[in-house]
Amino acid sequence: MRTVLGLLLFSIAFVGAQRLIADARATVPVLVAARDLPSDYALTSADFVRAEVALPPELTSRYALASRNLDGVALTRPVAEGEMIALSWVASGRYVGEGRAMTIPITAEHAVGGDLRSGDRVDILATFDGGDVRARTVAVAEGVEIVSSVEAGGLVTGEASVIGVTVAVTPQQAAELTFAIRSAELDVVRVEGAAGTAVDTVTARDFP
Repeated sequence: MRTVLGLLLFSIAFVGAQRLIADARATVPVLVAARDLPSDYALTSADFVRAEVALPPELTSRYALASRNLDGVALTRPVAEGEMIALSWVASGRYVGEGRAMTIPITAEHAVGGDLRSGDRVDILATFDGGDVRARTVAVAEGVEIVSSVEAGGLVTGEASVIGVTVAVTPQQAAELTFAIRSAELDVVRVEGAAGTAVDTVTARDFP
């Protein structure tokens, strides 16, 4: 009986080891910079090349895979030749030169449970005078792009939680968002599908 049990445990350990070896050898195709690229620069297909990299599965969502189209997006920081392109380093090309990037402090329960990633489009809603007859919710910014999420590690579990999002905005939106951060309660709403539907202001009078 002990011999059978020993053989079973050995087989399980062997299969597990083989899987670890296979995972270590597995590579994924990613995009890397073909040359040194400056910050605030709109990318073209000539700026990056494909490379096979042994990237752990939990990190694949953080970098531009070879299947991703980066034409027209802008770098928010310099990237060295041969360096992988992190998705948190790119933003829509329409913000190149005249745009701004700012961080919105937010908790997960007011930001899609924290399920936000670089490249997501979001509406930022502000509720002023909450709990008052003058209460109103307005869209301070619509369809803005997330550059990166800001996370903090938990003291007990060690799991990271979202405490803010950095978004690409126009100078006017930056001023309006700054006012809202200091004067209202904010919610971040992820845009699903095609954007374009305007968000109307809602007041306490809209409810019976």
